[in-house]
Amino acid sequence: MSRLIVTTSREPSEERLAQAAIWAERLRAPLIPREGRSLADLAATHGVPGVLVVGGNRVTYHEPDRDLVYFFHPGMARRRIRNCDSGRGDPMVTAMGLRPGDSVLDCTLGRGTDATLAAHVVGPAGRVVGLEKVPVLAWLTIEGLRTYEIEDPATREAMRRVEARCADYRDFLPAQPDGAFDVVYFDPLFDRMVDGATSMIPLRQLASHEPVTAEAIAEARRVARRCVVVKQRVGSGLWEELPFAFRRVSGGRSNVEYGVLEVARRD
Repeated sequence: MSRLIVTTSREPSEERLAQAAIWAERLRAPLIPREGRSLADLAATHGVPGVLVVGGNRVTYHEPDRDLVYFFHPGMARRRIRNCDSGRGDPMVTAMGLRPGDSVLDCTLGRGTDATLAAHVVGPAGRVVGLEKVPVLAWLTIEGLRTYEIEDPATREAMRRVEARCADYRDFLPAQPDGAFDVVYFDPLFDRMVDGATSMIPLRQLASHEPVTAEAIAEARRVARRCVVVKQRVGSGLWEELPFAFRRVSGGRSNVEYGVLEVARRD
């Protein structure tokens, strides 16, 4: 049974109705005529927590019972790209040791901010693949990266180069050959939110809360040519829970850090 339905704004055009039908097929969810009803009424009537609304300006996901509203935006991608281009750098890029032509597998894509920055740094000769297991989040990000209009050309071009997929890294990693990517990256949800990161609240409500496991890291180390990188809140205790020797890289002024697991591989 679907956990969501798809509908439109209150007075949809034929184009919006056609778009809504595409979204319903993607998400394998029923397409329900709006007929002037509130989203809370639609959700209650059809016994689902979630309603995806195809509107005139954007596609938005709602869960009325917990006041969740989520839509795609590129977050801090533009600012982080400008920091890199101006020579100020970025802690994630430093932790990964990224350079033009590299390939990156982002196992926890979310809204794609990290993947967009990585795509900018590796450039057209590189490759960034992003995986997101929650279907509604994955498809909002897939379409957002493909269609979101942002004035900054560098950010827009990087967004378009990200190969975003609706997939679970636990299924994807075992299917990859040894050394398939230079860097394999995880940014699992922190055990508690970093102070001041209120913009992350909707994403935290929607994303998977499954922790990264030792088995996943071991598989990622096989797939990585250079390193596995894991982002965490400072003081989370994850490094002590995992049986690997991570080198820690500071997240700069933020209360996060990156664990780097080097891979010794003979090509």
